[in-house]
Amino acid sequence: MVRLAIYSFALMMDAILSSSLFICMVRLADMKASALTVASFMSVWAIAYMIASLTAGGLVTKRNAGHILVGSCVVSAVVSIGYVLVPGTAAMYLVGILQGCAATFFFTPFQYFMKLLDENQRKSIAHSIGLYTFSWSMGFALGPFIAGFLWVRLGWQSCHLMNGLLAVFMACGIMRLKRFAEAAPDGHVAGTPAVDRYADMPDLAWMAWVFGGLGCAIMALIRSVFPSSAVAFDLSKPDQGTTFLILSVTQALVGLGLGRGRLWMYRPVPVALFGLWGLAGLGLFATADAAISFYLAAACFGVYSGAFYFYFVFHSLVHPTRAARYVSVNEAIVGLTSIGGPFIGGAIGDRFGLPASYLTAMVVLAMAIAIQAIRHARNMSAVRRASVLEPPKS
Repeated sequence: MVRLAIYSFALMMDAILSSSLFICMVRLADMKASALTVASFMSVWAIAYMIASLTAGGLVTKRNAGHILVGSCVVSAVVSIGYVLVPGTAAMYLVGILQGCAATFFFTPFQYFMKLLDENQRKSIAHSIGLYTFSWSMGFALGPFIAGFLWVRLGWQSCHLMNGLLAVFMACGIMRLKRFAEAAPDGHVAGTPAVDRYADMPDLAWMAWVFGGLGCAIMALIRSVFPSSAVAFDLSKPDQGTTFLILSVTQALVGLGLGRGRLWMYRPVPVALFGLWGLAGLGLFATADAAISFYLAAACFGVYSGAFYFYFVFHSLVHPTRAARYVSVNEAIVGLTSIGGPFIGGAIGDRFGLPASYLTAMVVLAMAIAIQAIRHARNMSAVRRASVLEPPKS
């Protein structure tokens, strides 16, 4: 029960983040800002997230992580109120910077303790990452969806106020549950499935950073360019929220299902097949002109994003001794790619039209899929040797 409660905090924090980004960028689009101006809001948020990530990994320990998580929730509540009290464009960007810092000081300690707690309970690392991917993806799904309907009925301010209340609730919940994380043993528990199953596998964290990072950049591009696409085709706020809901729910379900797998994240064919779903999604985003076609695009890309996010987190957390450092690198990459993706997508959209942003991402992804599959194929001999060494299931 405690384990599920802890994962619910990832869901709630991502609901806060996704709804805030959705509200701010849609408000900018409604104010007839350029595609670059709309997309740059995420870039500014991401700069703060990346810089904070570079320091968070060195500050987080088992003893202080609970307090850092609580502090992040408190700052998130203040940020939510700030969006309402200072609604101007410049102030929106400044508050977004503060929110980016608060977010990284939530997710870096959260992933570290998720790993410790689940290993202590002899849970597979793949199963843990599946639950984590499901939880935060559902948060990203629910945030814009709920915000879209609240906005229509009670105004955009009500969305931020709801986020503030949710952040306060999270702070109280973490205060009650952080003792379970503090009681977890340091390092790995000998004989756990996570250690025994993957101890001899090749360290592919660098591949996760390169190819998972590219996926993060494309996702950031979609999330930042889509509000302008939606305005161009007169999509309602609920329709825009539903598009993000479909993308993130699909992503969540795929991530949860992949938690039952053992070796797909080391093999070339599954990685390439998931990439094809991403190409299909980008092609549909480029040609969509109505709500139903955007829904289909979101579903296709959600299959790919569920796989690459799982892949991204797995290859960092699975390492027996470098997980904490690798996780902080992950979060810095999320910030870095969230800077470049929106900026490039917005600039291309302004210069060549919004479909060109999605098509450019499609071309880059196609090349990356081919390179990634080739690299995995070259590692298969090492994976087969490690699979032979895997101890039998008890």
